Amino acid sequence: MDNTNILYGKKWAVCGDSFTNGDFSGGYSETFEDGPFAGKYKTYGYLIAERNQMTVQHLAVGGQTMAMPPIPGTFSNSFSNGIYKTIDEDVDYITLYYGINDSHHRPSSTGSDGEDQTGIIHLGTIDDTDNTTFYGAWNVVLEYLIAHHPYAHIGILVSNGCETDDYRLATIEVAKKWGIPYIDLNGDERTPMMHRSTNPVHCDRAKELRMEAFKVGGRNSHPNIKAHLYESWFIEDFLRTL
Repeated sequence: MDNTNILYGKKWAVCGDSFTNGDFSGGYSETFEDGPFAGKYKTYGYLIAERNQMTVQHLAVGGQTMAMPPIPGTFSNSFSNGIYKTIDEDVDYITLYYGINDSHHRPSSTGSDGEDQTGIIHLGTIDDTDNTTFYGAWNVVLEYLIAHHPYAHIGILVSNGCETDDYRLATIEVAKKWGIPYIDLNGDERTPMMHRSTNPVHCDRAKELRMEAFKVGGRNSHPNIKAHLYESWFIEDFLRTL
């Protein structure tokens, strides 16, 4: 046992959408050849877990939203639609990485990453108390996690890739409301900017260069294998601070 490594042997609930689960369609991908993650894509979660011999409860699913549309139609792939209650009782770490698909369900959405966009999800307000708005779903989920996992180390990865900057700002606002540490993958004074950043502070040329280097390729702008490795290092550092 490595007593100098705070992450060694810990159990981690990795929650998110395709930016966590991995979507390498039309491009190059790599999987682990052996060990506990044999056959899994080398996404940031598994890379961090492999380096630190962690156990992973992988709850990330492509197309997943934080909120649940009030009129869902065929859509059910929402983290706040009961998935958050399936996090194991014995997890040591919980990370939440959401927002892209909620932004694709907003009124007048202009984009998609190939997921089911059935049902409208409004951004809402910081005081919302049900899971049918983006703000409200965060409030529901964070209250539950704090109450039911009081000793777990919870962290939020503020999502890059959303359609508008409202989702970055909303995620930071709810993180501060509930006292949950966060790391902004759109880039700030502490964190390198990933591609598809919505932070208006950063120049367009920097965003173009990140997109060229980090997307899978063609029309697939999900993070590529090198992007997952790149972000895994500072996400790992973030985990160590929780």
